[in-house]
Amino acid sequence: MKILLNGLSLAYPISGVGQYTLQLGRSLKALLGNGNIFWFGNNELGYGQEYSEPIGLNIIDRVQCQYKKGLRKVPGLKNLGHLWRDHQFRSYVRKVTPSLYHETNYAPFHFDHGPTIVTLCDLSFVRHPEWHPKDRVKHLENFCLKKISQVKAIITISEFSRKEILNLLNIDPIQIHVTPLGIDQSFHPAGNRLEGLPNQYILFLGNLEPRKNLPRLMKAYQSLPQTLKRRYPLVIAGASGWHTHELKQVLRLFQRGERPILTGYVSQGFLPDLYRGASLFVYPSLYEGFGLPVLEAMASGVPVITSNSTSLPEVVGDGGLLVNPYDVDLLREAMRELLEDEKKRREMIERSLVRAKLFSWDKCARQTLAVYEKVLGKLG
Repeated sequence: MKILLNGLSLAYPISGVGQYTLQLGRSLKALLGNGNIFWFGNNELGYGQEYSEPIGLNIIDRVQCQYKKGLRKVPGLKNLGHLWRDHQFRSYVRKVTPSLYHETNYAPFHFDHGPTIVTLCDLSFVRHPEWHPKDRVKHLENFCLKKISQVKAIITISEFSRKEILNLLNIDPIQIHVTPLGIDQSFHPAGNRLEGLPNQYILFLGNLEPRKNLPRLMKAYQSLPQTLKRRYPLVIAGASGWHTHELKQVLRLFQRGERPILTGYVSQGFLPDLYRGASLFVYPSLYEGFGLPVLEAMASGVPVITSNSTSLPEVVGDGGLLVNPYDVDLLREAMRELLEDEKKRREMIERSLVRAKLFSWDKCARQTLAVYEKVLGKLG
């Protein structure tokens, strides 16, 4: 079995989809052995080569990232880029002759050498297009939604997302398979803390974009008692995204000395240390297909507050505190409770560590491999 994965999402700054692709590919390689997993490209190492993430920050990656962000503002360029990549993809397919193509990033390229499987992590661009850049929505409409009926199977990462696909797209339920994400073994309570940050802090991690609900998080934090704010600064870690005007407006409301610490993008090699230094992880997202940062925080022994909606309750289970993400007062009181009640913090950490052990990338890869085998078996 020769599996082709699209490695373009592995470029800096690696996103949730990129992390899923990377960890899935590594785990599939461990199951199938060398010579059975092929990557179509990535922006650092070139087409057909494996991705190897450097530890630390790379100035070349940063420059390339800013250059690409500027290009994305050109109307229609994303669609033209996909067509050019499609041409490169076909050339690579002729070279490696895979038996199956798994597109982990929504929009599949043309593939006629075998079955195509697509992962739809979530449908936020369908449910809430206003949260995304218009060019991205159009791109996904053209190259994902219009092609999805042609694929042999759809993989998604939570029961919530499976229901969204059934409700929003005309897809046969038998085609949809759920393979929950895993947790890397580097996330655990024992270890170093990230240098340069306060001794204790409240942490949010994720791209700065509308569905992450950062304005409400900052308002909830701002209304905490002064003693708690002085003791626990708010650290917001993540790459700058889009539609951040409201976030910037709320930031201006903070007095000097209380303003949240914005770290920017933190590379994967530093994330375990970032989590371990946190006293509390808060993730009040309005819409998630899974919510990997919540699971990473739980595995790191950090108490978690997250939303009581979309996929997050099925990931967190009893390992975190669930709140209405639209209610600033409830969010503030949840933070205050976990910062002041040491007994409840310890109990939650114990439950979260147990819960996190239910998820692994090996399990995700084995479930994914079962989908591959089922699809290839039907073709004889």
